[in-house]
Amino acid sequence: MDGQTRGGSGSETDADAHILLVEDDPDDVRVILRLLDQAPISFRVTVMEHGRKALDWLNMVGRIDDPRTPDLIILDINMPVMNGMVFLSELRRHPVFRSLPVVTLTTSTDVDTIRRAYDFGANAVVNKADSLDGMSQIVNTTVEFWFRIAHRYYID
Repeated sequence: MDGQTRGGSGSETDADAHILLVEDDPDDVRVILRLLDQAPISFRVTVMEHGRKALDWLNMVGRIDDPRTPDLIILDINMPVMNGMVFLSELRRHPVFRSLPVVTLTTSTDVDTIRRAYDFGANAVVNKADSLDGMSQIVNTTVEFWFRIAHRYYID
């Protein structure tokens, strides 16, 4: 599913929000997509298997006001080619997309890894759950916070 945009519970043109999911584990991708399909708002989800492809895709989009620009990035930290830390570092220096909100997912409980993710610009660091119920809580809480509670502001 890498590089593809999926309609979730809404089509590409009528979705309430757009998420860029940067994740290399196909099982995690399937679980997250399934849970987003059950969310109370509709999502369009673009999936990339590593940070380099995600940055290349963002550069192709090119503008913050482009309808393809994601409202939120969900980012795995441990990936091949370009891991989440390098992606965050490059994203936060990007002249257009530096203010996009990023929720990082990790299996690591190492305090230094979590601190580094925040140092590199993560808006939130969340430990991946090892159960469907646990992942459901993570996805539901993420959706509730970023799309119902938080006010997003993009830096010019």
